[in-house]
Amino acid sequence: MQASEAAIAANRLNVSDLVSSDIADRVRERYEEEFGEPPEQPGGWYRPADWKRTSFVLEQLRPGGRLLDVGAGAGQFANMLASTEQWDSVTALDHTRFGKYREYFDRIERTDASIVKLPFDDDHFDVVTCMEVLEHVPDDVFLPGIAELRRVCRGQLVMSVPFQEQEPISKGHLRRFEPGDISALFPDGRLTLLTRPRMPWMIIEERLDGSVPPPPERGEYVKIEPDSTAHEREVAQLETRIAQLEAKAERLSSRKAIKAANALGNALRAVEGRVRALRPGR
Repeated sequence: MQASEAAIAANRLNVSDLVSSDIADRVRERYEEEFGEPPEQPGGWYRPADWKRTSFVLEQLRPGGRLLDVGAGAGQFANMLASTEQWDSVTALDHTRFGKYREYFDRIERTDASIVKLPFDDDHFDVVTCMEVLEHVPDDVFLPGIAELRRVCRGQLVMSVPFQEQEPISKGHLRRFEPGDISALFPDGRLTLLTRPRMPWMIIEERLDGSVPPPPERGEYVKIEPDSTAHEREVAQLETRIAQLEAKAERLSSRKAIKAANALGNALRAVEGRVRALRPGR
C-alpha cells in the first residue's frame, strides 16, 4: 500500500490505562477453563491487551438491533457481545472456523463466509465490527472487503487495524497502515489511537446513517505525522533501483541493444521522477 504524506488527527489513549471489563473477564475465564493459559496451540488466542482493546470497543457500540462481527476468530469478542444481551442477534462471521471457536451464549449465530462476499442484504445490520482483520487480507480482497462492510451496515461500523507497526511487520500481516492510508481509506471515520509498544491500534468508527458520534469521554486529540523512517526506506529502495538500472544500461552498449537501452532509460526516468516527488525541493 502506497501511503500519502497526509497527517491525521485522532483521540489518543494508552492501552496500559485501559482495563479489561467484567464482561471480558467472564468470557476469558470460560476460554481459559477449556484451553488453559497459555493454551497448547496459540492460534486465535487473546493476549491481555486484546481483552482491554475489545472492552474499550464494546463501550463504544450502540445497543439495539442486529450486530455482525466480521473476522470472529475463536469467538471471544462475539461471546462478549452476546453476553450483554444488548442486541437482538450477534452474527459471528469468518472464512474459516478456528479450532478454539466457541459459542457460550445462544444469541450467537455463526456464518462461514468471506469478507469480500458477505451473504446479507444491503443495510442488514445496525452495528458491524471488524477487528484486526484488514491487515491480513490480500490486495484483491482488501478494498472490496471494506466496501462489503459498508454495504451491509445501516448504522455504526467499527474497525481496528495495527497502526505504524514496526518493521518487519508480524507474520501474516500483508500491509502496514500509515496516516495517509487511514485518511484515504476512511475519510469520514472518527479515529482513536490505542498506543502500546511496537504495534499500536487504530480504531475507526464510521456512521453510515449520518449520525454524529458523541465526543470522547477520555484521551487527548493529537496530530499524527507519517513515519519518516518508512519514507526514507522507500527513497533508499528507489535509489538502489536507479543504480541497478544505470548499471544495466551501461552494459547495453552495442547497436543491437539500443532499443533495450532506450526502454531502460525510460524506466530510469520514471523512477527518478518518483524520487523527486518524494523529496520535494531537493
